[in-house]
Amino acid sequence: MSITNTALFVCLDDFAKTYEDWERHRLIPSGRQRLRSGKLTLGESLFIMVLFHLSPFKDFKHYWIYGVEQKYRDCFGTLPSYGRFVSLMPRLMVPFCILLHCFSGEKTGVYFADSTNTKGYSI
Repeated sequence: MSITNTALFVCLDDFAKTYEDWERHRLIPSGRQRLRSGKLTLGESLFIMVLFHLSPFKDFKHYWIYGVEQKYRDCFGTLPSYGRFVSLMPRLMVPFCILLHCFSGEKTGVYFADSTNTKGYSI
């Protein structure tokens, strides 16, 4: 299944808006009040994270330099620095885990693990 970056962003942005609405109305309020918005929305941050996991890059720093700052620069208004985004990544853990759980599909009880080398490389 192939999905465009626009469709992926719309899906992640809708999820982020739903998550933020849920977080605002949770039973135990947090003591933190953010007075200004950041450079990236939650949807944009999740988009960066998902694209990293779909990309061929092995580490996040090279993905940030060559992927986000060069290839996807037009998708974002202003970007934080690499260090700032890495410091914000722990805030993405809960929404990212919920997102992965939502996309996991129905549990059937029958699972397959394929350990064959699909690219033809030998070790």
